[in-house]
Amino acid sequence: MANTECQYKSWDGSKICREPAWQGSTEGLCIFHDNSKEKNLNLFRKKLARKLKQEDYNFRGYCFPETVDFADHIFSREVDFEEAIFSSSANFSNSTFSTRVNFAGTTFFDRANFLNTTFSGGAYFAGATFFGGGNFVGSVFSGGAYFAGATFFGGAYFSGTTFSGGAHFARGSFSGGAYFSGAVFSNRAGFSKANFSEEAEFMGAKFSGDAHFLSATFHKWARFEEARFSDTTDFVKAEFMGDTSFWKARFEKSVDLQMATFAKNVSFLDTTFGDEILFEGSKFMHNTGEDPMASALLEKSYRNVKNALLERGNYSTAGEFYYREMEARRSRTSRTNWLWMTLYKWLCGYGEKPQRVVLISLAVILMSAFVFLFNGITLFGESDAAKIDYSILALRPTWQLLEDFLSTLYYSSITFSHLSQPTIAPAGGLARATVAVEGFLGIFLIILLAVVTARKMIRQ
Repeated sequence: MANTECQYKSWDGSKICREPAWQGSTEGLCIFHDNSKEKNLNLFRKKLARKLKQEDYNFRGYCFPETVDFADHIFSREVDFEEAIFSSSANFSNSTFSTRVNFAGTTFFDRANFLNTTFSGGAYFAGATFFGGGNFVGSVFSGGAYFAGATFFGGAYFSGTTFSGGAHFARGSFSGGAYFSGAVFSNRAGFSKANFSEEAEFMGAKFSGDAHFLSATFHKWARFEEARFSDTTDFVKAEFMGDTSFWKARFEKSVDLQMATFAKNVSFLDTTFGDEILFEGSKFMHNTGEDPMASALLEKSYRNVKNALLERGNYSTAGEFYYREMEARRSRTSRTNWLWMTLYKWLCGYGEKPQRVVLISLAVILMSAFVFLFNGITLFGESDAAKIDYSILALRPTWQLLEDFLSTLYYSSITFSHLSQPTIAPAGGLARATVAVEGFLGIFLIILLAVVTARKMIRQ
């Protein structure tokens, strides 16, 4: 006897459907699971209405061939749409899910509308695909909201949404815009490894629990203006490839931005930090604005972070933000000041990089030694004098050449540091000019190194 029961199997290979096979199905599937274009729509509607009337909410793997409207419906029992396929739009606006609802692995080929929907139990959308975007504006998730691994090819609209339980969007993919402005996260908010291909807006969002954006990628605008983070916040290894704004954001506890990358402009203007701030290993690729006004805002933004770090005694990281602040200022200053600030930058990194003074000093000593080697110095002995004066064209690598170069290097060093050495003297006009210039540079660079080093030591 032929098997007339639906042959649909779930992802784990188990048969879960007791519906009779539809005679028009070539695969032995019921009217709900069959996905052929010749599907009997009238029969589908009739049987679907019967299930709703009986409060039978098992729709696992169902193929909805046309627009379905569940608006204002109250689902009083557990609902299962796992692996379901909505070929057209699906409307759940103002509906209520009284207990657990499962949309895991569900595919929405058109707009999925959950406007002002109430989820009283856990809502599972893990691995769901929204080709036409998903609208959850004004919805309330009283239990956990599980969107881990979900894909939004259209916009993801969660503005004004309330997440009373945890909100889990880890590894989520947002190919359209992601809009969470005004959303309320009363518990943990997880966006670790999420990928935002378009703008990501969290303006005015409230995070009462800990917020995690570990290794999240923001390809365009990332906007957290006036967002409030009441617990620990994690942006470790996050990548901000577009402009980023934390204007007037408030971090009441620690915020961790270690190893984060900011590829374009970032604003911390009027941002409030209530606890520890971690920026170790973070990268800022763009320290100047596109115009003087943008650079001025960037300068104020970096100054705000610098001052917050100084208040917490994190002088090393504060110095990095001081450097960025000066870079932004240099980009918008007058030509004369720009030249002076550029010199200040390359000499000592605006006072934050004393190692540059050391390297420049070594370069001056080395270059002067070469000048002395080829333009002559005189070594006075007890009974005679020897002159070191090589010609570039007749130069040959010998041990004597090495010994003479070490002598010129020694003379260059004592000239730079203004130590007296009466047994050595410049032999030519260029050598004497080099002594004067190197002596001046030596005084200047030694004083500069002392000032910069003392400034950093006193501050730390």
